[in-house]
Amino acid sequence: MKIIERQSGDVVVLEIHGPIVGRRAAMMLESMVRRLGRKGVRSVVADLGHVRSLDLAGLGTLVDAHMALRKANGKFVLACITRRIHDLVVITRLLTVFETYDSVEDAVGAKTPAFVGANSRSIAKLRLGTIHRALRGA
Repeated sequence: MKIIERQSGDVVVLEIHGPIVGRRAAMMLESMVRRLGRKGVRSVVADLGHVRSLDLAGLGTLVDAHMALRKANGKFVLACITRRIHDLVVITRLLTVFETYDSVEDAVGAKTPAFVGANSRSIAKLRLGTIHRALRGA
């Protein structure tokens, strides 16, 4: 997996290439988001247009990134998600958590509130087993 970071105004765009599969890829993305948070970045767009697969560790990392930025009064949104990843997000009921956009430009220019999905308590109720079963069936 390769991540290209670029700035677009106040928003950082993470263009991800390759599968977000395995602990190594998840840790790579997680450390980048944490570093951005320490730098004071509050808006991150994950461009998933070049991501063909995502496993449980990768999905968990996206949720963790969302929660970390949410706690810092920021937002973490997904752009250009593929059909397969969209289906996975729907199956795992994470569509209510993530803001998703068809393009990076739409995500960067969005004037939506920092958080429009489910509240933090409903995310905590999500069971990892449910996500794991959905991934196995995908």
